[in-house]
Amino acid sequence: MSNSIQRAMVNLTQLIRLHDYYEGAVELDKLGAIDMYYLEAINQLDNPTIGTISKLLGQSTPNTNYHIKKLTSLGLVTKKIDDEDRRVTHLSVTEDYTNALAQQSEFWDNLQERLEDEVSPRDLAIFKRVLRQTTEFIAENNPR
Repeated sequence: MSNSIQRAMVNLTQLIRLHDYYEGAVELDKLGAIDMYYLEAINQLDNPTIGTISKLLGQSTPNTNYHIKKLTSLGLVTKKIDDEDRRVTHLSVTEDYTNALAQQSEFWDNLQERLEDEVSPRDLAIFKRVLRQTTEFIAENNPR
């Protein structure tokens, strides 16, 4: 049975990646989990500095610079020198990233609506519980 669960999870992951590819979203295979943490942190904060992001994510400055360079080269993050202190660099996400977020949000909203319309409330509640538990199991096996 676990093999069929594994196969279903692999199929789901591949379909989501295909969806992202065809929608022109960020290529997920180029982004690791830590890259996503950087993007989310930069997106949530108001023009954070590299030092702020390093401390927030518990990363060294060189490691943060590596990931920021990668995200900049992919067109997802921009760097701006502070007007008052030229030694300080502020970060922000690009319109490409916010557009990708909007596309993803629309996709997930539509999927949720369809599930709510076509799946019984009891089955949907079970599905949500199993997804939550799956997320918890994965998080337990991938400590930071």
